[in-house]
Amino acid sequence: MRILWAFIGFLSVFILSLSDAQSAQLHPDLVRVRLMTAGKKIKVSGVGLKFQSLSQAIQQVSIPMNNQAEIRLLQKDGKNFWGLKINSQDYEHLFAEKYFVIQGESMRIGTQTLPDKVLLSSSGSSKVDVVGVLPLDEYVIGVLSSEMPSSWPLETLKAQAVAIRSYTLAVMSERKDRAYHVESSVMDQVFRHVLGDEEAELKLKKAIQAVKETEGMKLIGPDRHVLKAFYHSDCGGRTTTAKNVWQGGVDAGVAVDSSCPTGPHSIWNFKISKENMAKRLNVASFTSMVLVKSKADNRVQEVRVALNDGTSKSFSANEFRQILGFQELRSTAFDLKVEAGQLLFNGKGFGHGVGLCQWGSRVLGTRGATFKEILTHYYPLARLK
Repeated sequence: MRILWAFIGFLSVFILSLSDAQSAQLHPDLVRVRLMTAGKKIKVSGVGLKFQSLSQAIQQVSIPMNNQAEIRLLQKDGKNFWGLKINSQDYEHLFAEKYFVIQGESMRIGTQTLPDKVLLSSSGSSKVDVVGVLPLDEYVIGVLSSEMPSSWPLETLKAQAVAIRSYTLAVMSERKDRAYHVESSVMDQVFRHVLGDEEAELKLKKAIQAVKETEGMKLIGPDRHVLKAFYHSDCGGRTTTAKNVWQGGVDAGVAVDSSCPTGPHSIWNFKISKENMAKRLNVASFTSMVLVKSKADNRVQEVRVALNDGTSKSFSANEFRQILGFQELRSTAFDLKVEAGQLLFNGKGFGHGVGLCQWGSRVLGTRGATFKEILTHYYPLARLK
């Protein structure tokens, strides 16, 4: 093995090898979160960068401190290759691998800060998924600081931390064979990498404390597995079950919550023309729209649309929200009126309504409830372990 030492003012860049067994497991004890989907070419800056492929011999290269490494997804003979370019040279290192791992400190792609380890995964022939790989509680801190203000009561933050950890562990088990476990958006949990930034860490001192004081704690569902502990912004006065929203999932119980209507999103409305609605639904035109509601909690479960040609289309309430936008149709607790060619949606709450209600938990924390009491309130059929 040949080793070349980097001189002062240069970064050491390593290209390492991983065994097939390691690559197949893809870091099973760490959370893999998709941070972004980029084009074929990615420029990465950082300190002490290390590039790992699956089968190449170990090498070491030096690049100037103020330069970036460029990785590109290339196609050759119908296969995908990772090309690594140092400085302005050609892509001198080619790797015919599915995954490509980068490690280092203070890493960035553009203005976005990255964890100390990221995984690149080809998403088709022209896109690259950038996946952060990090310890569970480091991930929990990044989600907690994004999902809930650190100024909220400590016990509320601790309850939220346990819910985040439980959801993450459950999803990691479900998706263990995928390149990433979770999205960094509302499709799973909003995540922002914050550790390593001293200024950010000072602001998030209470969030970090909440995660440390609940270290290892998780919710166990009635099926004796880690509970996929859903949570949302504002239930509008009553939570619902996962089955009512997604037609599946473990029932951890529901809560009647008188504190939720005090939230800023407890009452909302949304207006859209029939023409724009038809475009959103990808139909030519429609004659009527019917809401099918649950008798248990009066939330919309299904939206049935009658088309002009005599056929119909049905959407689950969650699909319907996703089509119109989660910020516009803020929950499944809504009514519909049609006036002068306009569809008027009037609703309450914000989010799917399953599990912990963040605004309700804030009120409970302000009133002196402990994090265990808050969790029992929102997940009455689960137990803390």
